[in-house]
Amino acid sequence: MKTPWTGLIAVSLALATSACNKAPAPGEEVRPVKTVQAGSAAAGASTSYPGEIRARHETRLAFRVPGKVVERFVSAGERVKKGQPLARLDATDYALDAGAKAAQLGAARAQLAQQEADLKRARELLAQAFISQAQYDRQVAALDAARAQAKSAQAQASFAGNQQDYAVLRADADGIVSEISAEPGLVVAAGTPVARLAADGAREVAIQLPEDAIAGVRAAKALSVVLWSGGDRYPAKLREIAGDADPATRTYAARVSVDAPAGRLTLGQTARVELPAPAVSAIALPLTAILDTGGRHYVWLVDAKTQTVKRREVGIAGLDSQQATVSRGLAGGETVVTAGVHLLREGQKVTLLKP
Repeated sequence: MKTPWTGLIAVSLALATSACNKAPAPGEEVRPVKTVQAGSAAAGASTSYPGEIRARHETRLAFRVPGKVVERFVSAGERVKKGQPLARLDATDYALDAGAKAAQLGAARAQLAQQEADLKRARELLAQAFISQAQYDRQVAALDAARAQAKSAQAQASFAGNQQDYAVLRADADGIVSEISAEPGLVVAAGTPVARLAADGAREVAIQLPEDAIAGVRAAKALSVVLWSGGDRYPAKLREIAGDADPATRTYAARVSVDAPAGRLTLGQTARVELPAPAVSAIALPLTAILDTGGRHYVWLVDAKTQTVKRREVGIAGLDSQQATVSRGLAGGETVVTAGVHLLREGQKVTLLKP
């Protein structure tokens, strides 16, 4: 591989002997250009983003009915089992309604039993011609109505029973109560979150990304999570990035899954997500040296012997406001045009401007 010095020597020799070369033909344009010697990019420091350990599945829990909280059974940080009560509303009214609906169901069932017995007798009387067919049909219709009434009463009783049961807030999974605001005396509306449950299982890191970092995080082939306490490091991968920015911070919420042994990560623990440092084999060039044509990237190389330029396609590993990192197409040591790249043509003669 050529060293950076090789290219510099070649350019110097070309400049020294340029006076001896044949002058360009009349009308041939010789364009002055600025150049730079292509060299390896310096090894960059790894990029990191602070965050905290969160559960993969977090649920905000709310009562499904309105009411006044009369009892709280757990505190924040406690471990709970699925179905375990967390808080309870005053269910007096729900119990009364459930009792009334149960009584209505009992009456409807009694009426249904009576209509079934009446139909049985009507069938016997019809067989003996003691009643008409029309009277029998009316009894059949009365039985159908009683059945419908009993079915409706059953649904209302079930609904009232559910409402009474909903007065108790229960955990929907095994996990840890990370937050609870259901204090006795608090009147809550149905659906208002009063607790948050971090379910057992996978853990991940919640971070905030600035807009200009999203592409780099998405493209990273490997991520790692480093714990602030103890410095333990675990492999990780990006799971999701929010579709819109936070209106206050203008950053994007992201979640990074962590491949760590069970029990090694504590909820709320401070951690950072690290991206690997850029490879040192890449070539750093000024952004003005890159010619973008149809979504493909090119640079102009100067031939030191002929003082002409030729175009070469390159691969771009990264861009910022001032430079481009070239991952393929250059070996290092080449003389690259850094200004006026849109004005050049293949084989055009150039003269090198002094830095």
